[in-house]
Order: sequence, then C-alpha cells, then structure tokens
Amino acid sequence: MAESHVVTGLVAKRAELAGRIEACRQELERLVADVDHLDGAIKLFAPHYKLERIQAKTPGRRNRFFRQGECQRLVLEIFRDASEPLSAARLAEVLAQRKGLEASAAVIEQIRTSALGVVKRLAGKGVIGAAGTDGAGKTWSVC
Repeated sequence: MAESHVVTGLVAKRAELAGRIEACRQELERLVADVDHLDGAIKLFAPHYKLERIQAKTPGRRNRFFRQGECQRLVLEIFRDASEPLSAARLAEVLAQRKGLEASAAVIEQIRTSALGVVKRLAGKGVIGAAGTDGAGKTWSVC
C-alpha cells in the first residue's frame, strides 16, 4: 500500500516522457519531409548540386543569464565607465555584479565565456581593441 503512490508517480512520469517522445518523433518526421522538399527544390534548379556537401548547422543555444543583445549592451556600458583596460575575468565579475548574480566560480566562468565572445565580436568590428595583458590574460579597452 505504501508503494502505490510511488508506482502512480512513476507511471505518470513514464506517460509524460512517452508523450514527449511521440511529439519529438512527429517533429522529426516533419523536419525530414521539409528537408526532402528542399532537396527536391535544389535539384530542380541545380540538378548536379551535391547535396551531401551541405553541412548541418547546429542551432545556437540561448544564454540563461542575458536576453538577446543584453550582454553586449552591458559590456559596452562597462567599458564606457571603465577608467582602465579590463580582462575578461574582471569583465565577468562586473557583469555578474550588475546582473545581481551570485559570484560562484561556475557562474563567473559562464559569464566570462559570453563576455569574451562579445569582446571578440566587438574587436572584430573595431569598437574594442586589445590594450595589453595583466596577470589574468589579455586586457581590452574601447578604441
């Protein structure tokens, strides 16, 4: 009798997962059909095109700490307010502080990765440039 609620919970969880699997299978079938239609259209316009050369593009993952464009806006604000060049580690600490996030090592590392991506993108555009190095690595400043 004590196990009945456990079994009931497990059965409910299994039913939920089976439903998600079925939904994923249906989505997969739809996507395969869409790709087949696109392959047909490509072959219609370019019969000799080698479809196997098309590499799959993995979807980007959203960052759990920032909304779209928010990290870049905050990074630019931090650089505008900074009186000296910043390393990615220092930038991550300031970002975590501005967002009101705990400064655990895991959180700082994830934010640092995001911030470094933004910094490299901005450096490629000429907005931010390398300013030297410090003990933590390369430092950056506004050009």
